[in-house]
Amino acid sequence: MLKKSVWKKYAGDAVSVHQEQALSTTILLLKTYGPTGFLLREEGQDSDCKVFLGQPHSCTCPVFLREGEPCKHICWILLKKFQLPKEHEYSFQCGLSERQISEVLQGSHQTPQPSPPGASPPAAAAAAAAGWVLRRDIQPQDVCPICQEELLERRQPVAYCRFSCGNNVHISCMKVWADHRQHSASDSGMVKCPLCREDFCSVQSLWEQVKNAAQLHTAAERESPNKHLGVSCTHCRVTPISGKCFRCTVCTHVYFCESCSEKDCHLQHQLAVRSTRKEEWCLMSKHSREASSVNDHVLDGPLSLAPLRDSVLAQVAMVQVRVGSPLLQDGVQCRMCLQTFTLGETLRVLPCRHKFHAGCVDGILQTTHACPLDGFVIYNPETRRGSGKKSNSKLASPNTRPHASQTAGTNLKDLFVPGVALQEKKHQTEVPTNSSTVNATTSQKCMKKITSPPVLCVSVGDKPQPSLYVGALNPKPQSGVSVCRRARIQPKIRSTVDKEAPSQLTMTGVLLTPQSPK
Repeated sequence: MLKKSVWKKYAGDAVSVHQEQALSTTILLLKTYGPTGFLLREEGQDSDCKVFLGQPHSCTCPVFLREGEPCKHICWILLKKFQLPKEHEYSFQCGLSERQISEVLQGSHQTPQPSPPGASPPAAAAAAAAGWVLRRDIQPQDVCPICQEELLERRQPVAYCRFSCGNNVHISCMKVWADHRQHSASDSGMVKCPLCREDFCSVQSLWEQVKNAAQLHTAAERESPNKHLGVSCTHCRVTPISGKCFRCTVCTHVYFCESCSEKDCHLQHQLAVRSTRKEEWCLMSKHSREASSVNDHVLDGPLSLAPLRDSVLAQVAMVQVRVGSPLLQDGVQCRMCLQTFTLGETLRVLPCRHKFHAGCVDGILQTTHACPLDGFVIYNPETRRGSGKKSNSKLASPNTRPHASQTAGTNLKDLFVPGVALQEKKHQTEVPTNSSTVNATTSQKCMKKITSPPVLCVSVGDKPQPSLYVGALNPKPQSGVSVCRRARIQPKIRSTVDKEAPSQLTMTGVLLTPQSPK
């Protein structure tokens, strides 16, 4: 006969810690051994543990074997599976009698829930055409039978039992459930429902739902939680802010990174701080820029509930579901109401690429300016202003650009005329007539790596005229016309132009200069 455990009047420190761990950890229920035996697996772990409720409770995990107190697995069964409150006297005992276990199994501590309404007409028509049962609408108290998390609170895609009870289960949890049942059962054509033990759906249909549901998780959702997406530092303009993020309690869109907050850039107002983008904002001490765990408290008010303006919300993209859209695939659904998209519905597409029903997300955006899934800040004037400076310089209109004469002395690289050489000379000099002077000048220009194009002049009678022909093959001059070559053609040498203060710019072609009369 098993020894009865001592009855406790309050939860000890170790049990309280285990209860907090059970509430914050995702644990999957893989199998049940009668009404009081369970096979559990923690999310991300490969090892399983068995839990049995009785007099006393037992678990195969190392923590229970070492301490002898209810571990997080036992607490998870009591708090999550049977929905016992933390303060309930049955939730922290080392064992329960048969009468007490019967009360827990019957749920005498729970309030009765209203019966769910019927399915929507489009969903009912689709289910009747495929030969499936009607899907049960998700209520705020509904939980996943495998992870025992509330469906609407966790906001993960769900599947439902199509051939029996119509209850909803997380698609990711059903994948783990199906993998475990496939190894233990002989048939693999159908997946059994974890609630009614009847056919849930086919394995092929489940894999298709898993594949399509993976598309609902965007890159922003997979980013590290310590990256505050959509937020830039007002002082150093770094985007996004990593680590601790500081925000002014008065100014709506003023954020600072940790290094800039230490420089006392915003002393006129008090700051709030948080470490991850999904945490609540905590006030900092007025006399110190370092957050104190004793004096800090969570904000509730204008800082944590900064709404999105109607003018900004009107600019958020919207799409309509059409025939053949990928949004109509099996497993794709709104992450807020967990209902599938139907033909003709209007969806709201946020900058983080999440898609929701317009009616589901617009009400949330009226109370906060961030995505409800990944915390991506939809609109931040500081980020928009920083990116606008770069884009405005590239997309400037021709009417707003400075005139060529205003920029000739500062930036000659913007001036380009094909076939004509543009030169900037500090001192204008006359064209030398002596051949020795010409050779000396030409050699000096070659040392500076400046191209000296040939200057051709045509003398008609006594008046020299500039030649209008530019090319490698010059036609033979007519009778009475003499061609004089003022400079010998030098090999083309690429010029090096100073990027900061260019002094001369040469282009492909020939410089046409009229010959001054002798």
